[in-house]
Amino acid sequence: SSGINAEWSLRPGCKLGILCHIQEIIDVCERTLVEDQSPLAKKGAILVIANFIESQDKSLFHELERETLRIYRLLKKVTASRYDEEVEHRALQALGVLSGIVREFMFPKTKIQHDIKIL
Repeated sequence: SSGINAEWSLRPGCKLGILCHIQEIIDVCERTLVEDQSPLAKKGAILVIANFIESQDKSLFHELERETLRIYRLLKKVTASRYDEEVEHRALQALGVLSGIVREFMFPKTKIQHDIKIL
């Protein structure tokens, strides 16, 4: 994927820097969605979050559980509130993608392998 690949977690010091940037993105988007009165600003914030979710390696969300939960709760808040219809729709789409990613980590598909031996 075009986002941060799984290799980032292997480099010491990199994880903290990325975490700080991710937290900042979430903070700014959350403040915009909660406090800003401009529908255009709210659309921009939800697009940032949606594009972030869609562009990152799925393992990032598993490694950063607290931030994943914050994003999930923010998206749920947006879908439950009376925002612009386009913002709500985009939040629902992003929530669906994020839910799918989390579901894959919580309930990994198990592969059953049968060896058939002919005597």
